[in-house]
Parts: sequence; structure tokens; C-alpha cells
Amino acid sequence: MKKILKGVASVTGGLVFMLSASTALATPGFIALEGSDATSFHQDSTYGPQLFNYLQGGSSKSVLIYNQSGTINIDASTGFTNTYTTDLSTITLGDYSALYVQTPGSCCNGDSNVLNGFGVAVNAFIAAGGNVAIGNYTGGSYDGVVIGGSGTPAGVIEGYAAQNGGVGGGPTCSDGETVTALGISKGFGQPPVDGCWSHQGYQNSYWSTFGYVDLIHAAPDYVFGDGTNNGSSFLALGGTLGDPGVPEPATWAMMLMGFFGVGSMVRRSRRATALA
Repeated sequence: MKKILKGVASVTGGLVFMLSASTALATPGFIALEGSDATSFHQDSTYGPQLFNYLQGGSSKSVLIYNQSGTINIDASTGFTNTYTTDLSTITLGDYSALYVQTPGSCCNGDSNVLNGFGVAVNAFIAAGGNVAIGNYTGGSYDGVVIGGSGTPAGVIEGYAAQNGGVGGGPTCSDGETVTALGISKGFGQPPVDGCWSHQGYQNSYWSTFGYVDLIHAAPDYVFGDGTNNGSSFLALGGTLGDPGVPEPATWAMMLMGFFGVGSMVRRSRRATALA
């Protein structure tokens, strides 16, 4: 009996080792920069559910909507029961699946200081797997939350009021966006015609250097500082954009060692039991 118990303890130890290795599989959340007013201003019932499904990512936790100038209730158009706040200082972000930063007044250009003072909390939230989307992102550091934001040069964001001293040109709003193959894989369909679906376009050749990818391609009449019209109206960065995590090589090695160890322990336990 002692040998059997010893074998069971050894197997249990191997399983604990495997589980401790697997905790490294947790992946950070993503940041999305959104040039659209379709969610809060137009309250589009086609795009809204797509966006909030993407943000929630299968979590049972609600999405937190933050607008310091006064939140706009969009539950009916998104199909979700969201939580609303005008003050992040009273919030524990870990209680939510995602943070959606609503455009002040719901239209048309965002506040580049809206997350200042909350960078530590928001970065920790993303690192723990939380997702963040910023409506009508117009540049700015957001207290270090958005990679590439603080040094955004003129001409890489075009649209409403020629953001960042826009030097390329284009419409103040547009309905000419197209969903990309990656966007389709994340559950997005062709953006609806709202009379003005997007207010901002982001120059892909700039934002891609920071790792951002294009989910909804900007209308072709957005011309950016580099002279191209290769832009996005919905960018995302970080984590695996909602996909299952891919373990680091070191994590795979730890897990394989765990499996090997458990297998060896089971074989030794069986031999010990047979000889008893």
C-alpha cells in the first residue's frame, strides 16, 4: 500500500508540474483603434454586436464602457448588457472582459487624454488578458497605453478635422470601408452604410511597424502622408487578437517534460504494484 501511495503522490507531483507550466500559456489582451462612430453615434445594430463579440471574446464578464464626458447607452444596438462609467478611478478593470473608450459626445473625434492617469491599471488589465478599444483614436500617448501613439507624426491619421495636422487629405467621414480577410476571421462583416461609418483612417505603413494589423480597410479616398491610400479604419494590436494562445518554446519544453515525467511515474507505479 505504501508503494501505491508513493506512486500516486509522484503522479500528482508531475501533474502539478504540468499545470504550473501551462499557466504560462495565458496571453495578453489586445488594443483596438477604431475610426468609426457606428457604435455610439449611429448605434448600428449590425456592426455593434460584431464589435462587442470581438471585445468580450467569449468571456462571461461584461464590457465596461468609459466616457468621461457622459456615457451613451448602446445596449440595444450591441445586444449586450454593458456597464457604464464616467470615472475609472472607482473601477476594478479585472471585473470586466474589455474596456471600450467611447468618443466624447459619441461623435466625432476622440479625446487623446482620456486615459491619462490610468496607464498602469490599463496596461495591467491588457497583460492579464483584458481587451481595450478606443473609439475615434486621434493620436496621443494615452499615458503609455497605446504603442506608437505619443510620437505619431502628421499624416498617419486622416479624417475629421485633419487630425495630427493631416498632410495627405481625405473625407471627414466615409462609407467606403471594406472588411479584410483577418477581419472576417474575427467575426466582422462588411461595414454598413450609415451615411458616415468612419471618421478616421490610419496609415497602415506606419502602424504596422508597431505590430498593428488591419481588420477593416479604410475607404480609398483617405490619402496619407506617405502619398498612399493604404489605410485602416479598425486596427488591432497585441495578444493573439482573440485566438487561442500559442505557447512559447520554453513553455512547450516544460510541458513535454511534465508529460514525460508523469508517464515515467505511472510506469514505475504500475511496476511497483505488480511486484507488491
